[in-house]
Amino acid sequence: MNIKTFDLNLLRVFAGIYAERNVSRAASAVGLSQPAMSNALLRLRKACSDALFVRTTRGMEPTTLADELIGPVRQALAILQHSLEKPHGFDPKKSERTFKILMSDAGESAVLPRLMSAMLRDAPNVRLETVRRPNEQYAQILQSGEADLAIGNLSFLKSGFYQQRLFGDPYCCIARKRHPSINGTLSLQQYMQLQHVSIATGNADELVERALSKKRAKRQVILRVTHYHVGVDIVEGTNLVATVPRNAAHNARGVQVLPVPLKIPAADVRQFWHRRAHKDPANQWLRGMLARLEFEQLVR
Repeated sequence: MNIKTFDLNLLRVFAGIYAERNVSRAASAVGLSQPAMSNALLRLRKACSDALFVRTTRGMEPTTLADELIGPVRQALAILQHSLEKPHGFDPKKSERTFKILMSDAGESAVLPRLMSAMLRDAPNVRLETVRRPNEQYAQILQSGEADLAIGNLSFLKSGFYQQRLFGDPYCCIARKRHPSINGTLSLQQYMQLQHVSIATGNADELVERALSKKRAKRQVILRVTHYHVGVDIVEGTNLVATVPRNAAHNARGVQVLPVPLKIPAADVRQFWHRRAHKDPANQWLRGMLARLEFEQLVR
């Protein structure tokens, strides 16, 4: 590859396809027609002497070379974006920037409705994407610029990161409204006798297991799922119960929300950003908007 003849616009194409795993969706995100996007992918493949993306049943999967390139490419694009905005600051009314935020499905339900309402009012052309990755990938994703912020109860993000509290979110136990053995109250004995849905996202499971281990007790977990909303849906239609953040059950009409009969601390929901983005005017604007929104009443 010769950098003197390489079309730098292809970097946006590459990052778009890598993120979307689909040429059509990537074309829409980047602002190209699908034929133009396909042509750009051909040029990329020729320049790199590599397929870069291989069509599978799960979408366009990256090759080993693509996986190696994505970090530096995203970092380069972030630096360019920052450099172009810095002389004039960040103008939300004119910007067409896309922000990416790491968060769980529970975080989405609590944050996105209010955030999008404010963004549509103050920054009508700005786009927002939520990103879900395993917790162990958060630090690298924020450091590389693949995401601008992370929102959640993320105590593992420490060295190299700034943070700001947004709201507290107490944990609760949920059961369907016509549960045969639960009617508005839940004792520890009942909690231990019931069958549970365990949810991998977030910290609820870890906190519950830690509290139970002090009592040398163990729940009857018969189902493990990845996302809170799936757990809530299952509880609504079965006699299973689940322990979730209060906001995860905010819009669930078919469940009763009960105090957890264990001493576990509320989730402390914060926004996190890497030090490389600390003085970025656009990142500062987004953080400021989130800090001004009123989330506390969502979890009362």
